[in-house]
Amino acid sequence: MSRRVLVSLGILVLFVGSACGLSSRGDDPAVAQEEGPTPTPTEAPMMPVSINDGLASLDSYRMTYRTSLFDSSSQQRTETTIVLARDQESDTSYARTETKVSEEQSQEASVESEEQYRVGNQLCHVVDGEAELTTLSGPAQVLSDLMSQVIVFEPLIENPVYVRDEIVNGVPARTYTFEVRSVDAAPDVEATRAGGSYAIAVDGEYLVQYTLDMELRTGPEEAAESEHSDILVEASLEQINQPLDLVIPPNCQVVDSSGG
Repeated sequence: MSRRVLVSLGILVLFVGSACGLSSRGDDPAVAQEEGPTPTPTEAPMMPVSINDGLASLDSYRMTYRTSLFDSSSQQRTETTIVLARDQESDTSYARTETKVSEEQSQEASVESEEQYRVGNQLCHVVDGEAELTTLSGPAQVLSDLMSQVIVFEPLIENPVYVRDEIVNGVPARTYTFEVRSVDAAPDVEATRAGGSYAIAVDGEYLVQYTLDMELRTGPEEAAESEHSDILVEASLEQINQPLDLVIPPNCQVVDSSGG
């Protein structure tokens, strides 16, 4: 099994898990419809609302996604961190992406990062310390808002088990564990470890926290030719409905946006 197949599966788990035959539903919707009676009010949902719907219901938030992918054939680890923040009242938002690639036996790593600050129609883009300020046109603002909904974090959840009600990241939440049993990436790939935990806000039913820990193997651990990929995915929603201090950095330089 090539590195491309193993690593690509990890990326698919992050973005489109349920669309690839990896069910993210605790119950079969078709079966639920056949049962007829409406669930009683005491039955709490085990699945969160969609990420877009959940975030749209909040006044402000900061959400962090982290993925760590290790491939045994290349002995390479790729770590990606994405931070998204939004304050509806001040019409400000922030996005940061950092990717770190390192060799397992080396202390050195390559790091790439970029940031975007948006206040109203002012957009500051920062790459490698260089910052530029652009004024977005009306159509550009609309396109930016639409594109934010194109790629959505789709948490992979199967066979959820309720744990307890508790405070998670400052909000009352229901916590669960889950186990993935339907991974079928290729005939010669097996998920030897696949499960995690998550938390859903009691008020709003949005995802507050999520962790998936998975190992994919092409053969037994003791077999010399066996390859494996370790995948860790984490998501955490913080500073929920709390004021955010998002401002355009002072080093942003004005660029000509007349062509936009």
